[in-house]
Amino acid sequence: MNYSIDELKGKILEFHPEIKEKNVDLDVSYNEGEGKYEVRLSQAGEKFGAFLEKQDADECMAGKKCIALAVLVTQLLAELEDRISPRRQ
Repeated sequence: MNYSIDELKGKILEFHPEIKEKNVDLDVSYNEGEGKYEVRLSQAGEKFGAFLEKQDADECMAGKKCIALAVLVTQLLAELEDRISPRRQ
């Protein structure tokens, strides 16, 4: 499947508009050694990242299913938010 990093970032922002709304920086790159995409979110000096399987990205970009992408980014956003504004217990 052929698509650019910018197109994949666009898909992530389509599912998670709160990234822009909260001024979170999104960076996506392809790690040749791992054969996976690296998705990184950062804000206020805090950074979180994780790998997204190429097959999961391909399926999402093909319009088949985007569950792995959506869950991965949701988890990263939660970790970032918790680090910046810890929840009180």
